[in-house]
Amino acid sequence: MQTRKLLALAMAMGLSTQLYATDTFDMGKVQVLGKDAQTDKIDPSRQKLTFDMGDRTAPMPELVPETGPLEFRPMTEKHLLDNFHRENKDELSIAAGIGTRGANEIIVNGRGTKEGYIGDLTIRREARDGFSSSVDTSKTALEASVSSTGEGSYALTAGGEYSVEEYAQRGLKTIPSPDAGIENHVSRIKLTGNSTLEDGAFFTGHMAVDSVSRDIRNPAVSFSEEQTTFSISAGASYLKKMTDKFKGRAAIDLKKDKFTVTSGTDRDFTKTVLDLGGVYEASAKTTANFGLKRMSLMSRDTTAPYASLDYRFSEPWQLLLAYEEDLGNDSLEKIFMPSRYVAADDINASHLKTAKGSVNYRTNKGDTLGFDVFKQTENDAIEYLDFHNPGKSLLESKLNFVNEARRSGASVRGSFKIEDNFCITLKGTAQTAENNATGRRLSYEPKRLLDVGFNYTEGKVMIDFTRRAEFDREAHTPNATYGADDYSRSDLAVRYKLNDRFSTYLKIKDLYDEAKKIRYDVPEEGRVTLAGLEAHF
Repeated sequence: MQTRKLLALAMAMGLSTQLYATDTFDMGKVQVLGKDAQTDKIDPSRQKLTFDMGDRTAPMPELVPETGPLEFRPMTEKHLLDNFHRENKDELSIAAGIGTRGANEIIVNGRGTKEGYIGDLTIRREARDGFSSSVDTSKTALEASVSSTGEGSYALTAGGEYSVEEYAQRGLKTIPSPDAGIENHVSRIKLTGNSTLEDGAFFTGHMAVDSVSRDIRNPAVSFSEEQTTFSISAGASYLKKMTDKFKGRAAIDLKKDKFTVTSGTDRDFTKTVLDLGGVYEASAKTTANFGLKRMSLMSRDTTAPYASLDYRFSEPWQLLLAYEEDLGNDSLEKIFMPSRYVAADDINASHLKTAKGSVNYRTNKGDTLGFDVFKQTENDAIEYLDFHNPGKSLLESKLNFVNEARRSGASVRGSFKIEDNFCITLKGTAQTAENNATGRRLSYEPKRLLDVGFNYTEGKVMIDFTRRAEFDREAHTPNATYGADDYSRSDLAVRYKLNDRFSTYLKIKDLYDEAKKIRYDVPEEGRVTLAGLEAHF
């Protein structure tokens, strides 16, 4: 048995890009939002509440859970091995490591419970030498949250983050920008909660305040620009049982965003979403969720239906059909402050229409397998066009609004546990992402995507491995279209437990030294290795 497990481990780590190109997983809209492949963002988004009511309203929660919102997230935004040092128990841990390219890190994790309260704390300091740049890469961040539950009647979580980050602004290989850099200061506060009221109704609410300030500079040409985004959002949802089979729902979501820049005009908007609908349990196996949403964003207003059908046609099987509309381009931080320089252009709200069908299967021991088909159209979708700005002597991304973007395809996903110590997750997609009017591929949105990961834990050894890949991409500039190389990256982390208190660890980002071009003609730093010591108290 040990031999079979070790062989499976070696096979998973040895998979090549060519093999992955035939096995495509996950679905999504992909844009290149990272400054390079090596930065992990500390993000308290796990505190954010969605309008999914959770297991309290799921008709058969012991089966495959309902899927999340119909949201297409850029794969390159996903965090890699972000919680490698965090144990799911009350303790304080400290990890410190050093490595290649001048890399070093200090990570403090703390978790504690008392009288119904759960507190989480993370302090991180990461740094390394700048790659082909005089600007080093560094990030210092504090993230904390406190959660409380009251005998099943309510749950409340308050969380926040403060971070300072500095990194080089990558230039083209043919026209480098060795002195250009970006410095971000980020502050976030989030509050989420839900409660079952005395009459049996279910109430959820959330609020968040985000502030990001950025300084972009290039001393070589005396260029300096300051950008700031400020966002405040709040929302609530109320679900009440009206009859034995029908629950009525009302929800409101509000968001106010503002963007200021020293070299241009301010941008701001208010987004409102009013939701009136219900949940109908047609039978023990069939539940329908439907309603109308009134949405307003910038100069666009619309009233749109949404609907989903959850059919558990036999105990391990689930069929989900869903349709939803939304107004996008609704985050000035994401539009103007991805981890690279974006010009402060005018913006429009987009209109997204998404249809999705899923078949899910779950075994008795908890393994899951799912198959999705999806189709999405987006009017005024944002496409980023990269070009070198000689006046600023740095790479700039310009907004291009696609009149109608179309994304459609199929995805497969699965999660499998081999015995008690080996877990594998697979996600992949084959998709079409193009400008519906011209037939041109959307910039950097690939035809195939892959996300593979596994965790092996036995005795004193723990191994985490992830591989992310994007195949068949195109890169657009204002004047030309180029074939962008396939992008793939593997990350490995190994921990060896010396005793109950101390462990050693090794992290290798970009294990195969292959993640060299996220963006066309922009070199990345490649492999970074860190080794360290970890203590648990």
